[in-house]
Formats: sequence, structure tokens, C-alpha cells
Amino acid sequence: MKAVVVGAGFGGLAAAALLARDGAEVTVLEKNEQPGGRASVHRDAGFTFDMGPSWYLMPDVFERFFAEFGRKPTDFFELKRLDPSYRVFFGDGRMVDIPSETEKTIALFDSFENGGGEKLRRYLKSAEELYRG
Repeated sequence: MKAVVVGAGFGGLAAAALLARDGAEVTVLEKNEQPGGRASVHRDAGFTFDMGPSWYLMPDVFERFFAEFGRKPTDFFELKRLDPSYRVFFGDGRMVDIPSETEKTIALFDSFENGGGEKLRRYLKSAEELYRG
């Protein structure tokens, strides 16, 4: 069997790997210069911008995928907590560091908007509930 996968993001590469594991001859097509989709990076003027997920929120998804091949994510990479998680630059020249600890991030959101921390807390809870089903 031959298969063509359009897109070399996480989903496309995962699909290609599973198809190849099951014996398909797989071709992956990607419109960008590099693979990764929303997990790719953009470099400009000495800055590096991630184009998608900034947080590793669903480790169990990666663990299940690697288990399909009898492996673990730690066979290939080591995760290190970054603090700050990332830095946001505003058009007026201001910048803010987003802490890696949830409670510190909630406090930061409160410093920008009254009740902002509670809004973030509700968003994170809602996202977790949707994910957990």
C-alpha cells in the first residue's frame, strides 16, 4: 500500500509513522521549509518564536504514541522546566515573562486585569475537563 500524508506537523508525522509501521510506503508532503507545523519555530532579528504549543500539557498523548512503537518519550528527549516559560513582547516595547508555576501565572494575570487570574483558572479548568472528557 502507498500513502501520502499532507502536512508534517505532529498529526501528519504521527499518521505517517503509524502507516509506515503497518507496512505502507509513505510520502509526507509539507508546504513549509521545515517540518513541525504548529510545533515549528520562526527566527527573525535574533529572536526565536515558537509557532504553536508553548506548554507541554498532554504528556499522556506522547506516552501512548511512543508506546505504539515499544518506546517512551524519554528514550528520545529530556524535558526541562523553563522558567520563565516564555517571554511576551508588546508593541510599545514592554515585555513580560510568563512564569512556569501556575499560581504565579494566575497572579501575573491578576496584575494585568482585575479578575484576570480567576479567568485563567476557569479557562484551564475548562480545558482540562474537555480534555479528560
